[in-house]
Amino acid sequence: MSRAFLVLFTGLLLALNAFSNDITLPAFWSMERSFGVPIEEVQAIIPVFLFCSAFGQLFFGPASDAYGRKPVILVGVSLYITGAVIAVFAGSITTMLWGRALQGFGSACGAVIARAILRDVHSGTELARTMAFATSIISLGPIMAPMVGYGLVLLGDWQGIFVGMAFYGIMLAAMVVIRIDETNTSPDPTAIQPSRLLASFVRVFSNHQSRYFILLSGINTFAILTYVANAPRLYRGAFGIEGAAFTLLFAVTGSGIVIGQYLNALLIARLGVMAATRLASSSLAVVAVLIAVLTHTGTLSLISFAALMLIYNAAFLVVMSNSVSMIIDPHREIAGFASSVFGFASQLTGGVLVYLTFPIFKGSMGAWSLGILVITLTVTAAVWVYRPKADN
Repeated sequence: MSRAFLVLFTGLLLALNAFSNDITLPAFWSMERSFGVPIEEVQAIIPVFLFCSAFGQLFFGPASDAYGRKPVILVGVSLYITGAVIAVFAGSITTMLWGRALQGFGSACGAVIARAILRDVHSGTELARTMAFATSIISLGPIMAPMVGYGLVLLGDWQGIFVGMAFYGIMLAAMVVIRIDETNTSPDPTAIQPSRLLASFVRVFSNHQSRYFILLSGINTFAILTYVANAPRLYRGAFGIEGAAFTLLFAVTGSGIVIGQYLNALLIARLGVMAATRLASSSLAVVAVLIAVLTHTGTLSLISFAALMLIYNAAFLVVMSNSVSMIIDPHREIAGFASSVFGFASQLTGGVLVYLTFPIFKGSMGAWSLGILVITLTVTAAVWVYRPKADN
């Protein structure tokens, strides 16, 4: 199994979550008309997915430590595909949300096991660099998913997007069966025993570096998810943009992820992981300040917003990718569990906060810009004040 194929496969696994949310964005207004419900109920398909994905990671991480990466990926992908099929035939928003819940739970196998696979074969700076390359494939979410979703909506209304997700799951399953080697060469069946899980939990949170960046990642995840979940309303409310124009602009802003991760790999090699993270967090802060100032002075244009969000996306993934590496690097023997704790904490925190802030932001650029400013300044301050301790 070549390194290039490993990076591609783990990148596609990491992208599963983002792809499954971003592909739904062009269908929001179609679902609103089809089900006859308020747009807030349609927006809930994102946090519901994230809630269940968060809890699923607590299952799939330890299970992959106990039984190996390959069989656990196949179980998760099968659940994901089943959830997509349920959503295709949903006659109500309630049934749709049940399908999304099952999709979310199954999708949890993607990110948690992708990170564990990379930790199986790399460590230290090499882990951070490989993670950066794999994470760059997440750009398939914000770049390709909305355009694919828009095309599928034109062909088969909102149901088409779930057909697309089912095919994504089938592709991943085929890659596992045909090409992927098992990287967990010493599976430990006792890894899922309650006493072992508790000991692993204590080990992860006893480590200062892991604990610090798990907490930081939850806040950082909220920042990007609130953009994704509110994007259709922000673009329509502030600029009168929807449909194909929204899809194209959202994809353009997502391309920043590719640029950011390429630069991240270079910066890690030259400056180190922490310096690259601090530089990226400072960029996040500058962008958030500019968006808030331009919004509240009435000078924020469509082009300036898209350009600033492109930079924001690039810097966000640098901070997130490097945070993940620093969380799981000290835990080679329990890489799956450490990865699952990160995924659970970040997605649950981000998903809950996104859901709770729907009534606050209401698709308003003014309210949202102030919210993203507070969140981003918090992340930036936390990155700059961090200092390693001896337990690392």
